[in-house]
Amino acid sequence: MFSKRIRTSVAALIGCLVLVAVQASDPFQGAWQGTWEGAGSSGRFNLTLTKSGDAWGGKVDVGQDTGDYTATLANASFEGSKFKARYEYTPDPQAEIVLESTFTGSDATGTWSMVQKGGNESFASGSWTVSKK
Repeated sequence: MFSKRIRTSVAALIGCLVLVAVQASDPFQGAWQGTWEGAGSSGRFNLTLTKSGDAWGGKVDVGQDTGDYTATLANASFEGSKFKARYEYTPDPQAEIVLESTFTGSDATGTWSMVQKGGNESFASGSWTVSKK
């Protein structure tokens, strides 16, 4: 019985180490906190990045004068340290936000553009910056 407990403990420890190694192997995953500005306003900008296989996902949690909102990332991707994503601007479902940035170590700096849903022509834009939590 004692050896069964040791085997179970060792297996659990190995599982935890593998999980930590997988998360550590991709430094972009996780929670990032920062700010955004543009279009005459500014606020909180929190980004959570997740990865399942080769697919990137995540969400944003944005603070703004007209009310805070959260949204799920769509079409999120990395090419090296260059990040791109879109998400539905939940306060106005006819608009989307396009994010682009460069991640450097534990920081990222980028731009955002508000576009008509499904479009590419920007009618508002600004910048954002985050740091790893």
